[in-house]
Amino acid sequence: MKKTLKSVLLLTAVAMTGCGSTVQAATKSDSTRQPNIIYINTDDWGIGKVPAYGFDNARNTLIKTPNLDQLAADGMRFTNAYAGSAVCGPSRCSLLTGRHPGHAIWRENSKKPPHQPWPPKEPMLGTVARQAGYTTAAFGKVSAGGHDTPKNITGYGWDYWLGFLGHIDCRDYYSPTIWENGKQISLPANNPETLKGTELVKKGNGVVGEGKGTFIEDLYADKIIEFITANKDKPFFVYFASTVPHGGQPGGLRVPALEGYDQHENLSRAEQVYCAMLTRHDRNVGRIRQTVEKLGLADNTIILWTSDNGDEDSYYKRTDTFDGNGPYRGVKRSLYEGGIRVPLIAWWPGHLKPGDTCPLPTTQWDLMPTIAEAGNLPAAAYMDGISILPTLRGKPERQARREYLYWEFGGSQQAVRMGNWKAYRKGGPDNPIELYRLDLDVGERRDVADQHPDIVAKVEKIMREEHTFHPNSPKINQTAKEK
Repeated sequence: MKKTLKSVLLLTAVAMTGCGSTVQAATKSDSTRQPNIIYINTDDWGIGKVPAYGFDNARNTLIKTPNLDQLAADGMRFTNAYAGSAVCGPSRCSLLTGRHPGHAIWRENSKKPPHQPWPPKEPMLGTVARQAGYTTAAFGKVSAGGHDTPKNITGYGWDYWLGFLGHIDCRDYYSPTIWENGKQISLPANNPETLKGTELVKKGNGVVGEGKGTFIEDLYADKIIEFITANKDKPFFVYFASTVPHGGQPGGLRVPALEGYDQHENLSRAEQVYCAMLTRHDRNVGRIRQTVEKLGLADNTIILWTSDNGDEDSYYKRTDTFDGNGPYRGVKRSLYEGGIRVPLIAWWPGHLKPGDTCPLPTTQWDLMPTIAEAGNLPAAAYMDGISILPTLRGKPERQARREYLYWEFGGSQQAVRMGNWKAYRKGGPDNPIELYRLDLDVGERRDVADQHPDIVAKVEKIMREEHTFHPNSPKINQTAKEK
């Protein structure tokens, strides 16, 4: 985001942000002490499937996530949080590079490498965290888009990493191999005999059995707990790039047990496995939190839990049983709110008022400057985000806030969030801009562009100036120069 347009403002009153203050006054040492950060980024978990947000019937009748419910009850829910993009690869690229989709290299899912040398010249997320004084670790879907190399992933700045090289191989929750610190290792428990007849995509039952095989999401939690325990005496940053609840080949959705969802006769087997996957992840979130508390680190550890884009229904074959995105229009792959509005739960005892909500607009490319500030580093010029550390410290009156957020996706879609205004355009500058008032029309059903030509002119300028040339964006490139 260009600094002339970014227009970061310093708010002077709590009421202007709407975020509550801390339950107790932090001491001077508390406010300057460097917090540990655990960032959990799920995959395709639509906000309507998060019971703590209470958007649909799943809250009381279906999905059981007691640990996430408690995390929200003891922490804070952001109500205007956004993913980096509308699909996983570009979203995670924005997260790991600190750039919005108009500047980031990966702008759509692809097996091919970006059009310019990769990785970029600027430090990636792990390296920034290291520079900020953290010992770093990454787990899961750790590539920045497409299929990456072990050397590149290590070069992102991880002292330890465990996961996969791309956004496809990671979909097998019982893969026979995994990568650890750049070397491929075997998981012998995940053998063909144990996994026979379990793949839903091959008309299997989706259940491997408790204690059988190595469920990789459980393995991540085990290793995260080991890492936290080993580094409890120094600042640490954990990036848990979970694949839950993404399905598809290879392997697809399959779980150790159905977690009681087989008792719901109105659920298809695919829906049962899908819900069981959510509950299993929830249990691992609880295990991580419990470890932090047992080690006496709770008052100095931030846990952030979110998703990389909106709901995707193809894995559970959507029925009328439950909705995936609450009141929002669109799903994954769309820059309407349903494709990019995501849950964000923050937990930091002693700093955040339990059960609070915060309407501050924030997005995944804010993580990098937040980590930088936590280590007393200034945000670099290439970072498009703002630090939300003041809000996390329970000091919303010190929170800087941006004028707008910008996205693009798929070579033709563009979107801008500016205050309560949301603009959307598809097909490039020759096509009309749609305009919505989110405070009055969160479902983006009533286009009011004709009534507000001044707002349309502002967002059109933002769309033009925030986009940089990309070979996969021919329609948007009509007004951009290659840089």
